Amino acid sequence: MTPTITDKIGYSRREFMHCAACAAAATSLTGMMSAYAASDSPDGSLEVVREFPYGAVKLTGGRIKQHFDAIHAHYLALDNDRLLKVFREHAGLPAPGPDAGGWYDKDGFVPGLTLGQYISGLSRLGAATGDQAAHDKAARLVSGFGEVIRRVEDPYAGPGARDFWAAYVMDKYVVGLIDAYELSGVEEAKELLPIVIEKCRPYISPVSRPRIGKREPPWDETYVLSENLFHVARITGDQKYYDLAVHYLLNKEWFDPLAAGIDVLPEKHAYSYTIGLSSAAQAYLNLDDEKYKKALENAWKFMESQRFASGGSFADLKLARYLIRFTGRPEYGDGLERTLYNTLLATRLPNSDGEYPYYSNYGPDADKKYYHAQWPCCSGTLVQGVADYVLNAYFHDDDALLVNLFVSSEVTWERPGGAVEVVQETGYPATDAVKLTVREPGNGRFAMKLRIPAWTEEATLKINGKPHDAAAGELAVVKREWKAGDIVELVVPQPLRTLSIEPENPNLAALMRGGVMYVGLNPWDGIGEQVVDLPGSLTPLPGSQQGYRTVVDGRDLVFVPYFTIDTESYNTYFKIA
Repeated sequence: MTPTITDKIGYSRREFMHCAACAAAATSLTGMMSAYAASDSPDGSLEVVREFPYGAVKLTGGRIKQHFDAIHAHYLALDNDRLLKVFREHAGLPAPGPDAGGWYDKDGFVPGLTLGQYISGLSRLGAATGDQAAHDKAARLVSGFGEVIRRVEDPYAGPGARDFWAAYVMDKYVVGLIDAYELSGVEEAKELLPIVIEKCRPYISPVSRPRIGKREPPWDETYVLSENLFHVARITGDQKYYDLAVHYLLNKEWFDPLAAGIDVLPEKHAYSYTIGLSSAAQAYLNLDDEKYKKALENAWKFMESQRFASGGSFADLKLARYLIRFTGRPEYGDGLERTLYNTLLATRLPNSDGEYPYYSNYGPDADKKYYHAQWPCCSGTLVQGVADYVLNAYFHDDDALLVNLFVSSEVTWERPGGAVEVVQETGYPATDAVKLTVREPGNGRFAMKLRIPAWTEEATLKINGKPHDAAAGELAVVKREWKAGDIVELVVPQPLRTLSIEPENPNLAALMRGGVMYVGLNPWDGIGEQVVDLPGSLTPLPGSQQGYRTVVDGRDLVFVPYFTIDTESYNTYFKIA
């Protein structure tokens, strides 16, 4: 008998879960932000399209904006003393404030694990929105952390971090300092980078090695180090960090077989190896070795058959963005959209006591739960991933603007021919229509490329009222000399469809509308064993843009987007035949 996905991970169908949130120098701050996001490769030549810098894209409405604002407010309101207490206690300094609890405290699973990610996320939020308070908070946290690091020889806040997660935690320290320096202008963060790395190194494996433990130690993930070490080398100009980044690339066990087309994903710890692919992305940009790009493309292909209907995780969002940059291909935009709406955007909002989402439950009669311990790792990736919403919407090359997401927003593109400003208005995904208005055309000589999802049917595109070709699964390219007030109107029908949980079980499927996963609301006992005619039996809820209803044995079964679920129970996969 062929093993199924649920067989491989050792969970029953009722228990299977999915990581959701885990389940990222110039004379002025603006200059630093532009340099940070423009290109990671020395000359930019390896990128087909490039990200916009933080601050170039502003979210103006809709569900994504609401989530972005809620996460911004939550992390800005975190108590600095509470976050720094475990570090100050480690250094013997006065340590006011409440204990954090959970994973974060001295005797926790990974003490102080996410401080660097909180600093990173705050710096990204500040850069994205212009919020000086976020920059100031990042600076104060760096200062408090730096006071500790300069006093101690052991840079870890407790034995769990030092003995089991030394590389993992160092990587989080480093990304926080990188972003604080480059996005918030905190000079002390640059000064701390070599100090932190050199104090962490004695506790880290001298060679990169696969993660052995899943539920039992050792767990450490040396293969995540290279991505940010390449950035440290760029910031400091020190060759030893470049050499260290190359040294820790997990080539033999991971990147080499992937590049050769060998699927080495089975039995790997899914999230950490996926985030480890970001090291391959930076290796491609810095070493100009096609092997690493091929490894990313093959990993994406191999992972697609293992994804739930929801898509992937924070790590998949990063992978998708790298692949968009390296290839410009729309299928990676489709994957990014699917993961954004159904995982990160769909997470339960955190509370005030360190409780955060960790897994999404796709079993019958499920609900959105917090992780059983406070301050898990996903509390760090959540703020980074949400701050990065602005990076996902648009990309560009020298001559074209790529519209990747349909989200109410504004983008400012600084070009030699003059700044281009484009305003996007949409109710997507509740509605199908998207309107883009050229507010400032610059010199007018650029193309606009719009991602037409592979799942859509009969998409229509008009430029100032005149029809233009738009084929599913391709980029619609509009070349013209643009003028202020030019209007692009795109309609992207979002058909209802089903996605099977795996090829071996084609009749167990989730409902999709376009890229959005739908779930059955408030299911009753036994619904998982009943056959539901999906999507054929569904009818729209009167007055609702996103709700659908069917009748199963005389009972109403209502479907809504998974990202709209809060505390209700739901069912994701149904027997469809």
